[in-house]
Amino acid sequence: MAQTNSKISKKSAHRPASILFYADSSDPDMLYFSRCNASDPYLAFTVGRKKFGVVPSSEYGRMLVESDFDEILLLHEVADGAARRFKLPKGGAPSLSQMVRHLAKVYRIPGFLIGERFPAGLALDLREAGVKIAVDKDGGIFPERELKSAAEVEALRKGNRASAAGFRLVAKILAESKIRRGQLVHQGKVLTSERLRELISHAALDEGAVALHTIASCGDQVHDNHSVGHGPILANELIVVDIFPRRPEDGYWGDMTRTFLKGRASDAQRQLVRTVKRGHELAMRMIKPGQVGGEVHDAVQAFFDKEGYETVRNSANVKGFFHALGHGVGLEIHESPILRAGAPWKFKKGHVVTVEPGLYYLGLGGCRIEDVLHVIPGGNERISSAPYKWEIK
Repeated sequence: MAQTNSKISKKSAHRPASILFYADSSDPDMLYFSRCNASDPYLAFTVGRKKFGVVPSSEYGRMLVESDFDEILLLHEVADGAARRFKLPKGGAPSLSQMVRHLAKVYRIPGFLIGERFPAGLALDLREAGVKIAVDKDGGIFPERELKSAAEVEALRKGNRASAAGFRLVAKILAESKIRRGQLVHQGKVLTSERLRELISHAALDEGAVALHTIASCGDQVHDNHSVGHGPILANELIVVDIFPRRPEDGYWGDMTRTFLKGRASDAQRQLVRTVKRGHELAMRMIKPGQVGGEVHDAVQAFFDKEGYETVRNSANVKGFFHALGHGVGLEIHESPILRAGAPWKFKKGHVVTVEPGLYYLGLGGCRIEDVLHVIPGGNERISSAPYKWEIK
């Protein structure tokens, strides 16, 4: 039986079919299942509540120590068994499909449940060979991933500390920067989105996380809310910085957004930021067990409408509050549940979600403020922390 050093794993609920994987740890379900980082894909499956991994000799010792498998099988032994079963010529290597079929016979598995990320070619080969394959389509092969354990919440808290380190650096850089010809100059060089991202990545790495594709955009670039930004950071323009680093140690993410401005804000910019902050506070007050997810989004949208901020979505010319209020975060940066308009699901103890209202208008710019909340009995706790000071002289 494999030993495990994981404190994050949870027992999966009993399922009528055996779960089958062929993936590496970039598949979040495989990482959740195995609790082990692996760069190359390998077979893993369940028999009842027991979890099995099929690994090469070079990975066997590491998997014994690091993985959450109940039993680890050597790949060459499984391959030898499949070769004998299918009477392959001496030295012939069985296909993946043949190895899975061999395992199904050995462990008397009538069929397999696979996730939507499972390799299509292997699934088709198994079906053509008569193996019963069912594809899980109901919100993920492990719906229990939505509700986080205490250890998972702590991992997410650490991810958000890496985000916070990035924001501390951004505030410092903006405070040190000088304004010349409408651009920011830091340490004698024009400050660009590209340079800001590079420096943020260093700050996150110092906290044990990797920040890729960080958003650091200003002015009208912010209107495209997922634009990472490019070129010089401009004075007197709203700057949206969205830092979502991942911890290689356990695969969990941080996800926070703050809006900044270097120079002097206009009355319209101040009103925009003030309105987004109030929408953010409204959402955080509402989130608690039993609250309908879509109602929180709808309340923020109604508040923005009341304040006179028009929203246009489902158009090439979107504006206002045109994205979802937030999303679950865990082993994926965007996972269930999604806080979208009209969503019928209800918050439960253990949900971890982002709250990230935003308003965006060409000519004015945009503002987004994002924090991560853990739903607890009677309400929620914020597991992200960074100042909201945005106007930096």
